[in-house]
Amino acid sequence: MIGIVILNYMNFEETINLVNSLQFQTISNQLKIIVVDNASPNESVNSLESFVKSYDNVIFLKSKSNLGYAGGNNLGLNYLDEFFKPDYVCILNNDILFDNDCFEKLLDIYQKLEEPAFICPMQMDNSGNILPPYRLNSFFDDCINLFYIFKIFHKRNSLKISDDTGLNAMKVELIPGSFMFSSFKLFKHIGYFYPHTFLYSEERFIYAEVKKNKLNNYMILDMNYTHFSSSSINKSYNNLEKFKLLYDSWLKFTRVHRKYGKPKALFLSFLMKFSIIEIKLINKIKNLLRND
Repeated sequence: MIGIVILNYMNFEETINLVNSLQFQTISNQLKIIVVDNASPNESVNSLESFVKSYDNVIFLKSKSNLGYAGGNNLGLNYLDEFFKPDYVCILNNDILFDNDCFEKLLDIYQKLEEPAFICPMQMDNSGNILPPYRLNSFFDDCINLFYIFKIFHKRNSLKISDDTGLNAMKVELIPGSFMFSSFKLFKHIGYFYPHTFLYSEERFIYAEVKKNKLNNYMILDMNYTHFSSSSINKSYNNLEKFKLLYDSWLKFTRVHRKYGKPKALFLSFLMKFSIIEIKLINKIKNLLRND
């Protein structure tokens, strides 16, 4: 059995489309789909409660409050563990599209890879461009990336795509949160998602646990999925609020997983105050230019 967790917030139409498409998977009879609504303040709950009655392999859960990405997905993962104990699990954004034989292929390749932890197809944007995998930022990278002026001169940590396994797969550090396939037993062993972030950087915590357990993450090179980048986050949070959520996750990762994490987090927090000032200033300039 493959347990699938889909987190919904506001965009229930996309969730419905994804669940409908999953029924056409070549191994749809092996799927148990958990849809978690993260306390959407619209008609999501009523629409999804009615919709899931159409399928025997879909279960709907509703959170009493918005638990964020990690907390909402963990709610679904804990439910899978309590009632189904699947062999594998997949975390899916609701704004993605992939081939109907996707899960059949993932099952096959997962069993062939060396010490696999999390795997995913190559991610593409809605224009068909491949989004490359990235290395985990160093502490220095985080400090530099706080400021627009330094970002211009700082090389991003993207990786050149290449088959380093002989299986059309590539070892990577970070697996996108939009599509994460793993052994359920392994995911449970590492404690699911780190529970104290609300949004962003969850893949950092995942990689830290994977590395600790001496396992490997892989991107599958002869498979892909399209990520349409849902607008629900942009509707719910403005630019400044999103940066604050990102910074909060960076600070928590620094404290928990970096060497000398507490003093580094203090220094990073100090820099973040100036970064927030810069963001506010840039927003003011943009608003002035728009009004002109």
